[in-house]
Amino acid sequence: MVDVEHSGLSKKNDNVVQPLITTNTAKLEQIGAKISDKIDSEKPLPKSGEVNTKERMLVAFERMQMSVGKFNSSAFMKAELQELLKDSDTVDIAKNTLLNLESARQNFGEEQALARVYSIKLLEELANQGEPYQLYDTTVKLAEVLDQQALDNQAFLKRQDLDLEELVHASINTFEESQVLEHPETVMTELGYSDEQHDRVRKIYANIFGSVFLRNSSIDESIARVQALFNKQGSSNG
Repeated sequence: MVDVEHSGLSKKNDNVVQPLITTNTAKLEQIGAKISDKIDSEKPLPKSGEVNTKERMLVAFERMQMSVGKFNSSAFMKAELQELLKDSDTVDIAKNTLLNLESARQNFGEEQALARVYSIKLLEELANQGEPYQLYDTTVKLAEVLDQQALDNQAFLKRQDLDLEELVHASINTFEESQVLEHPETVMTELGYSDEQHDRVRKIYANIFGSVFLRNSSIDESIARVQALFNKQGSSNG
């Protein structure tokens, strides 16, 4: 038997809730538009061709940084990155910024660190659009750069180890979690990991993969799996 009173009350609640959702969504959209308008006013993005690609990228990176902490930051950054990716040259510049510190300094000056942060986001957005190769390729090549620094007993320059962490993390996110859990060696190889790498580089991969394992296993099980996968050389080169 249908509870007529309850059914009627439920319909009344639906009639009240839906306008509230619509109103709140509209308010949030207005707030987002105001934030975007403020950024546009303070630091407008030059149109393609008005300045060179590197200068336009830096303006976009600074605009994205201005959005950090705002409620619409994620959507604003995504739109900004998609706009940059309309120019294919941005991908090569982003890769070079991450792989060549001298080039990063020449192109972006004192903002080279900011440029590296958002260059990773640019490659990540490209991967989200179905083109992960450039992200993977940069990850592989930066691992090679850091491995050589470690073998030469150098400190990682300008904390490029953090760049590699972010690249590995972004790259792993392009795979189904089940792929990482069931076939980690395949994913590791795709992202440039090798048992022959220096301990300091292998630990970067171990930490990121370990965080995935930890979401699905106990701490002890995750540690055991990381040790089995990443400690095949022990600490012979550490």
